[in-house]
This record gives sequence, structure tokens and C-alpha cells, in this order.
Amino acid sequence: MRNKVLLAIALLLILISASLFTYPEVSKQVVQGQNDVVISRFDKTAGNVQGDDGGKDDESDNGHDSGYSTYEEAAADGAVNDEGYLINDDGEIVSEYPVVFQMDLDRLYRDSTAYNAALNERQDMNVDFSVAALDLADYGVFDGIYGYVSAPSIGLNIPLYLGASESNMAWGSAHLYHTSLPLGGESTNTVIAGHTGYFGRTVFDYLPQLSEGDIVSVTTYFDTLDYRVAAKKEITATETNDLYISKGKDLLTLITCARMGKSRYEVICERA
Repeated sequence: MRNKVLLAIALLLILISASLFTYPEVSKQVVQGQNDVVISRFDKTAGNVQGDDGGKDDESDNGHDSGYSTYEEAAADGAVNDEGYLINDDGEIVSEYPVVFQMDLDRLYRDSTAYNAALNERQDMNVDFSVAALDLADYGVFDGIYGYVSAPSIGLNIPLYLGASESNMAWGSAHLYHTSLPLGGESTNTVIAGHTGYFGRTVFDYLPQLSEGDIVSVTTYFDTLDYRVAAKKEITATETNDLYISKGKDLLTLITCARMGKSRYEVICERA
């Protein structure tokens, strides 16, 4: 009887060990699947902007125009809910994914451009990087996603949030406050941070595997910007020199933790 109990305990310990060993990898695959769904939803929403030629996505029930110019106008008439989904008179969701409105996106672009212009006048790194450069809810975007970052050579495809808050960093990559928003153009440097070794997540784990010349892209509601890896380096945890705008250059800087958080790893990219 005693031998049977010991055998059962041993088998249980083996099962627990196997579960602990496989859980992170399984979790990473699940999270990446969730990221792919989020990014696909973003692409569909961006492809069916309301007030933009009647919508461009003919493959879903969102492939039509709601007839409204802004989220505020549609919400006032009870046509959308507080998550941006189209709803009917009974409050039931009738769209596969949220909708955005051209006039709201035009305003978001203008405000993003103005934010970048202000940085050229004065850029300070003694700030709270977790702050969002803009509140996307003010523009009818309620999932908090400004776009996504992709790098085919390392299988990177991850949502981009504004502000390096704990929540944003847990679910994707994060734009650092007081660095350029990803609109491109001379004298801009978009700095995007992501975790490495975050339990059950793959964010910027494979950043060191990028090679010089590899393409990293940032897709927003406005454009897809391609950058080419120009340099890679390890820096101290407090160093901020590479976060600043470099006059005349169009840069994308990716940053993550190294050496268990004791230092930082950077990938500096220039517009392709």
C-alpha cells in the first residue's frame, strides 16, 4: 500500500513538473494567437473607416457605411456602443468588429502631428513614460491600439499601445511618452518598448536576433512605415541618449530589458 502511495505521489510530481515546463510555451502560443486576432481586427477596422467612400471591406458585415461622420454623432443617435461596435435599436451588436470614423481619424492625425512638432521644440526625458501621448478614446478608438509592430525575420507581430503602463506592457509593445509618434518624417524618433522574459508572453524576446538590414514595420491607421535595422547595442538601465530625436533623421528605436533588468537592449532602425 505504501509503495502505491509513493508511486502516485511520484506520478503527480512528474505531471506538475511537465505542466510547469510546458505552460510558458503554450501560453505564449495562446497569447500570440490573441495578438493575431487583435491585429486582424485592427486591419479590418482600418479597412472600413466610416465616412471614407462607404467602407472598403466587402468580406464582412462591416462592409458598409453607417452614415455618420464621427463617433460622437453616432453615439448620440444610439448607433454605436461605448466600445465602438455598431448596434441596432435594441442595443444588440451588429458589427463583427469596432468601427472608426474618418473625421475622428483626421483629428487624431492632426493632433499626432502637432504632438511631434512640439517635441522638436522641446524634448524632455525626465518624464513618466507610462503616460499616453494622446487619449485614443477621445477619437473613438476604445481598444487603446494605435497600430502594430512587425518584423518578419523574427516573427514579430504585436499591437502598439500608447504609454508604457504595466497594462500596456503586459499585452503588447508600448510607445514611450515624449518620443515621436510613428508618423515618420525628418527629425523623428519613435521609441517603442516591450518586455523580454515576461512569463507566458513573447513580446520583444527575439529582438537580439534581428540583423542589420532587417525590416521592421509600424502600421497605423494612417500608413505602414518600413524601417531598416541600422545598429544594435546594450546600454545601462538609465541611459536615454538614443531616445532623443536626431535632427534630420527618421528613426525607430526598439528597446527591451537585458541581463534580468540590469541593462537595456536597443535596436535602432532608419527609414527604409
